[in-house]
Amino acid sequence: MKPDIGTIGSLETLEGRSGLKGELFLEVLKSTGQAKLGVTGASMLPAIWPGDILEVHRQSMEEVSPGDVVLFTRRGGFAAHRVMKKTGRPGRRLLITHGDALPAPDEPVSPRELLGRVSAVLRGGRRLEPRLTRWSRASSWILARSDLCVRLVLRLRRLAQSF
Repeated sequence: MKPDIGTIGSLETLEGRSGLKGELFLEVLKSTGQAKLGVTGASMLPAIWPGDILEVHRQSMEEVSPGDVVLFTRRGGFAAHRVMKKTGRPGRRLLITHGDALPAPDEPVSPRELLGRVSAVLRGGRRLEPRLTRWSRASSWILARSDLCVRLVLRLRRLAQSF
């Protein structure tokens, strides 16, 4: 049984509240090549929601492609964003990633920061693929431009789950 631990989106530091959980997640990923991680942030709406569990498989820079969602370390925490493109030359590749519901891409991700690829999103007993459909692309465009819409969507979801 693999632990459902860690955080994404809030980028809590490994030394902070989730320190032991973050270290355990990294150890499980390193030793088995796969692990699960709970989501707290909203940067990947609507493909990935707070409360989802990500199934992560360790992968190298060469094994990921544009369109994949990757997990990487950033400022002492974790982030899971979609690969937009690869840059650089062989041996010095960088990934350009972008949260679906964010207005701008991230700083390039180095091979040292890359932890793996998100192979599945576990939500409500279902196993989903984190792909970008026409519907999710359109709603991501809106959410990336309006914090009010993000707050409204999250509030509506919480209300729907309480019934």
